[in-house]
Amino acid sequence: MKPIMLAATLLCAFGPTERAGAADVKVADVRILDVRAYAYLERAGKLSDNLVGGQPLVDAPRGGALGGDTATALLVDVVFQGDGSAASKAAAATVDLTQTTRAGARVVTHKTFDTFAFGGDGVAHKAVFLEGAMCMPLTIEVHAGRSVKSARVDLQCEAVQAQK
Repeated sequence: MKPIMLAATLLCAFGPTERAGAADVKVADVRILDVRAYAYLERAGKLSDNLVGGQPLVDAPRGGALGGDTATALLVDVVFQGDGSAASKAAAATVDLTQTTRAGARVVTHKTFDTFAFGGDGVAHKAVFLEGAMCMPLTIEVHAGRSVKSARVDLQCEAVQAQK
């Protein structure tokens, strides 16, 4: 048997808690507590309040963000809960960020997290930063074990006509 086939067979035979050379890896039981999204307010230099489930944000890059500020980036914060141990734990969580253009095309950003360091309260945060993402509606879908959570942020920009 070729070495690569042997390695693949061993990885398939042993679960995520027993990898060749990493038998002491602990696998975390992770669930999703919350999904949040914040606009980066460029003039103020800080993050907005949570946008999930809020009012539509229209023309944020041109001053339509909260308080008349401009915003061209979005920070998505996914809050996970585990066993409360501060030790790093292996686990699998995926975040899919889907935006739809005016023409109907879908833009998907896929992010996978495989290690968590939970605080004493059993909580860990993972973030995804989207630059130039403030003009298309955003759907966030997170999977971690049997836990699934979705959220939506209504982002839009008015069409700008070129002047003659």
